[in-house]
Amino acid sequence: LADSPHEDDPGTAGNLRRFRRIYILPTRQGVGFAAAVSVMLLGSINNGNALGYVLSFMLIGASLVSMLHAVRNLAGLRVLRDESRAVFAGDTARFGLRLDNRVQRQRFGLLARFVSGRRRERENYPVLHFGLDADSVKRMELPGVTSRRGWCVPGPVTIATRFPFGLFRAWSRSDIGLRCLVYPHPAGAQALPACQPEESGEGGERGAGEDEFAGLREYQQGDSARRVHWKAVARGQGFPVKVFSGAASGLTLLRWQDISHGDTEARLSQLCRWILDAEERNLPYGLCLPGLELAADSGDQHRRQCLEALALFDDGSRR
Repeated sequence: LADSPHEDDPGTAGNLRRFRRIYILPTRQGVGFAAAVSVMLLGSINNGNALGYVLSFMLIGASLVSMLHAVRNLAGLRVLRDESRAVFAGDTARFGLRLDNRVQRQRFGLLARFVSGRRRERENYPVLHFGLDADSVKRMELPGVTSRRGWCVPGPVTIATRFPFGLFRAWSRSDIGLRCLVYPHPAGAQALPACQPEESGEGGERGAGEDEFAGLREYQQGDSARRVHWKAVARGQGFPVKVFSGAASGLTLLRWQDISHGDTEARLSQLCRWILDAEERNLPYGLCLPGLELAADSGDQHRRQCLEALALFDDGSRR
């Protein structure tokens, strides 16, 4: 066990950790190397071979230097939590973190992974190999497979190294509170509910599938590729998107009680499917869950708010 010479900076936030304890153990190759050197040294002692003595002690010295360099390769490294984007259940989450190497030396042969005691969970969180330049900050994303909605908390992060010769493995763990919000998996065969007339307008009886073409506008992030006017793109006229008048003729209410079958997770998946369909059609929509109602709106912020409500919905069935 080796203590890092650096302590946590006073007053730092909870998403920042500097390695205070670095653990080190010989690898399988290191154990084999030690056994080979021991046999060589014993043979030199029995035969009085001076050259064998010199070679044995040179190898022992090299292994000790290797141990010191392995510890030094991690000492003083800081880990910060970064943004992790929400994903749908079943997709691969990307947990963001930043590695702060504010020292005048490079770091080689590093690897990062989440700590997990179960083999199946370890398979869900693969190892990421990387290096760091001197006096640099590097952003990384650790991948992880998601299986259910809600907050996905992978646990502490292990940063390890076998630099320089692979004889020793040095590592340190840091719990920086990484987590990623997982939306329900969008699924379900029920059609999107028809638009309902707005209180102050007429013409709201038109169904969700009867929108009329109203013109073009510039492409915005999140627009469906099916709405892009590809002929105009081919003519070099920018990247216009088709707009339909049905978005202004009424609103769609996505209600829990309108789903005819399925358990809690199936209902949430259907609501998730409806939200994505309504956004794709530029329809204003409201969300009605047991104990929660969100007013009708549209756009990325409203979509994110509705999906978060689905991800964090709790009716007691998951306890």
